[in-house]
Amino acid sequence: MNKTLFIITLFIMCIGLCALNCTPDIDIWARLIAGGYICENLAIPKTDFLSYSPTHIWYDHEWGASVIFYIIFKYFGSSGLIILKGLLVFTALFICYKTIDLRKPKTTVSYNILYYSIMFLAINRSLGAVIRCLLFTYIFFALYLYILERSRQNKNKSLIFLPVIMMFWCNIHGGFISGLGLILLYCLGELLNKRSIKKYLYALIGCLAVLFINPYGIEYVKFLFSAALMKREYITEWQSPFIYKNLTLYIIYKLILIFVTITTLFKLIKNKISLKEIDITKILIILVTMCLSIKSLRHIPFFIICAGVFLYDDFYSIFKLNTNKTFNLLKNVIIYFLIIAISFPLFISKKEIKITETKYPRFAIEFIKINNLKGNLFINFDWGSYAEYKLYPNNKIVMDGRYEEVYYPDLMDKLKNFHLVENDWYKVIREHPADVMVLEKKYPVFNKILNHPDWELVFDNNLSGVFVPKKKLKDKYIYPPASDNHYNDNLFKTDIKY
Repeated sequence: MNKTLFIITLFIMCIGLCALNCTPDIDIWARLIAGGYICENLAIPKTDFLSYSPTHIWYDHEWGASVIFYIIFKYFGSSGLIILKGLLVFTALFICYKTIDLRKPKTTVSYNILYYSIMFLAINRSLGAVIRCLLFTYIFFALYLYILERSRQNKNKSLIFLPVIMMFWCNIHGGFISGLGLILLYCLGELLNKRSIKKYLYALIGCLAVLFINPYGIEYVKFLFSAALMKREYITEWQSPFIYKNLTLYIIYKLILIFVTITTLFKLIKNKISLKEIDITKILIILVTMCLSIKSLRHIPFFIICAGVFLYDDFYSIFKLNTNKTFNLLKNVIIYFLIIAISFPLFISKKEIKITETKYPRFAIEFIKINNLKGNLFINFDWGSYAEYKLYPNNKIVMDGRYEEVYYPDLMDKLKNFHLVENDWYKVIREHPADVMVLEKKYPVFNKILNHPDWELVFDNNLSGVFVPKKKLKDKYIYPPASDNHYNDNLFKTDIKY
């Protein structure tokens, strides 16, 4: 199979399979709001206008991604966001292919589609729904890896592009820190390989220098490096793939993890490779990204990108079982046929973003809107972004997924105590009084508020309930329509004015 067919198939696979998950990410709403504000006002918001709880300066490390999302949405609709996700994933995998090709694999050609399909499936669940800002980080990270590998082949001129890329990266997503970390790993690895690291140090200095080209200056850099060390134990994507609730998930990633461990040890033992023959840079990068992936779901794609690039030869040295040309041709025809047969119908299908009542409290939010229940809205962290998108300016929310960008660290602890009815659980309401609450039924606080003397349940369904203070009860309420089509047809309609 030739390279052109490989690239076309990879493109169709990424666009098609990315369309499978069309539920919007919980943060996309805030991204569209921020992007709209920037585009309409030609200014970056530095103070929060969406929350009623205390906030610090809004260090929006995703403002560039927000602008891109808003423009795509404005001109191409919600289907444009789905296609954009596919394009970003394709770009990241294409760069991985170019890096593998650069390393000149000895066992096979660099464009075996099955290998990249496995990489896609390994990272797919970690990419989240529809589209997320961190996809840009995965592209830039893969591009950094490509450029740094070129430099190891004495193609050093491309290193000058690292600071240029960093200038854009640090204004699109805070994950640019991973790029700095990658350069540091090359410095350490090449030092242990007893090679000169001067060129990497110059690249690192250049990248550090351009970090200050941002809307917030030095304070932005200080904030992001402190945020990188924050604990986020309540946020799913920062949890380990090996905690109890994730044991049966991320299976392909876990199989790759086992494969990498076993084959590396097997190769070392079988070939009796001495330390002088080991590429320490390669081992170091795989080991560090592996440890990060074990610690956090968010870091799985970094490991898959690095392991995918560096272990291509290792994989095919084990699994290239037959070198007969007829057999290999037949095998490739079957693989390509299956991938295209699965992906192409999704590739050409109409792409629509939809929500379900199990993901978002759409009935509860609609109830608040049609009954004109204005004021401070207390709602789950996960639902805050959706609520503000649908209800601002009539309602401000207590907290959303912008987390450390906007809010003080202790607010998340207070929300956790409230929902789980722990410690002084009602403290967050005393400090940040609400005019209406939307509470998820799975949390203990729902029944606690249900029997609270100050609150009255005015609407509920299987997912959540709407509570208002008893002193603000109305005589009559309008109930929202139950049609799925109503909510999906009006999903991105909002009253927000920039």
